Amino acid sequence: MKRLLLLLLLSTPAFAQLLTSTDRGVVVAHGRTIALAARWTVDGVANPTAIVAGDDRVVVLDALHDEAVVVTLAGGRATRIRTAATPIAAAFLGRELFIVARDARLLQRAGGVDIPLGADPAFVAEWNGRLYIYSRGDGVLEESDGVRITRRVRVPPFASDLELAGGTAYLAYPRDGRIRTVRLESMKTGEELAVGAVPVDLDFAGGGTALTARVLAVADPSAKRVWLAESTQSTAEAVARGFLRGFLGLGLFRGRASDFPTGVDRVETRGKDWIAYDSSSRTLYHFTRKATRVIARGVPPQGFTLTPRGVAWWDGTSVAESPLR
Repeated sequence: MKRLLLLLLLSTPAFAQLLTSTDRGVVVAHGRTIALAARWTVDGVANPTAIVAGDDRVVVLDALHDEAVVVTLAGGRATRIRTAATPIAAAFLGRELFIVARDARLLQRAGGVDIPLGADPAFVAEWNGRLYIYSRGDGVLEESDGVRITRRVRVPPFASDLELAGGTAYLAYPRDGRIRTVRLESMKTGEELAVGAVPVDLDFAGGGTALTARVLAVADPSAKRVWLAESTQSTAEAVARGFLRGFLGLGLFRGRASDFPTGVDRVETRGKDWIAYDSSSRTLYHFTRKATRVIARGVPPQGFTLTPRGVAWWDGTSVAESPLR
């Protein structure tokens, strides 16, 4: 997922280039076409604004024309879908496709029921066979089984990103300088983390072991940094990890950051491969705990994706790829 979706939508030009990585290769939506390397090319949408991959399909959304195209990865068979007003996000839940229509305030199941949502629904993610949808205007995180809203919890409005990991939802609040959490099993708000000055986007950069909690990578454009901070953990987990660290003679995790020449507002991770993006200068970076480097300049806002081999991006005419290690 991971993005300032509304701003990117408003700034996305006609014939935008959108990339996503799949098990069969990189899929690109470009110039009214959707293509998977040299395997297939099908008719796409007039203005691609989002692209999401599932296990065996990919969907491209056009939020300006209320349309979606779903393509099978194996054979390139395309299905065109009319959506409710302003489809801006999507997720696959098993064999089913769900689309978030922002202005219609609906979670649409392709070929099925429409589920009413809160005001300004912006993000959708899947965990443990359930969908979780965050609505910015109302400040509500809703859980759905694909048929109805099953539970909901009130949280502050106007978060800029939603990510799920380890049974916890993480919401970034740039105005407050906070990452707020919700425990999904209980649907109750949890801890708050003070990370940077303007935390805009987040992802998970490892951890989750017997010794460390998950590490949050948080893009902060005002500081020109990606902050690395330990995510939330239960009391039992904290005690157990503290004992192991003491037994092994290890110090506690200390927050670190990677510095950039420009204000990065996107961060994405895949294993040990970490990238950041500045949408103002359209610069794509590779970073580690110790260093940063430019991968490419002039990259479209959604024109890049991490792959099993490294990173792929739109270089102006085609898809370029590079290993990161």
